[in-house]
Amino acid sequence: MDNRSKRFVFVPFCLMAQAYQAQNIVKYEWKATIKPFMNLLIDNDVNIIQMPCVESSFNDSLIREPKGLSKYNNEEFNLHCENLAIEVAKQIKAIIKSGYEVSAILGIEQSPSCCVNYIYTNKGMENRMGLYIEKLYTKIKDENIPIIGINRKYIKKSLNELKKVLEKTNNRL
Repeated sequence: MDNRSKRFVFVPFCLMAQAYQAQNIVKYEWKATIKPFMNLLIDNDVNIIQMPCVESSFNDSLIREPKGLSKYNNEEFNLHCENLAIEVAKQIKAIIKSGYEVSAILGIEQSPSCCVNYIYTNKGMENRMGLYIEKLYTKIKDENIPIIGINRKYIKKSLNELKKVLEKTNNRL
């Protein structure tokens, strides 16, 4: 009998490796932000897959100043996001084709690349997806995978949303 977990959750690279966030962005303690999500996934026997960090791979460096949407929203960066989204979408579809389930994809709110619902722009807060998440979503929208934005200011809300998704998939598998 195969006892491997059949559930996967894709997470932004910086959720597990805060050093990948832009300089001076990490304002919340690891124990308060990352640990609850990792514990929830581990406790529910979920396979965790880190998505690539589009910003650090674009710059080939972990050292970068925070930039807003207007600084990243250009042809070169969008193409970079597109290429990475294609690769992750292939991985997601291969997992599903193999009879496994992708329970959720997590993003980081306010990130110009990985936000799901809210991003800060020079016009204020906007309700939209980040550049990378938007491209990934267009490639996998037919799979009906929940995409959950982690808001570091309101961790409990994001955590509860993930809990509900995992409870649904617990009942299916």
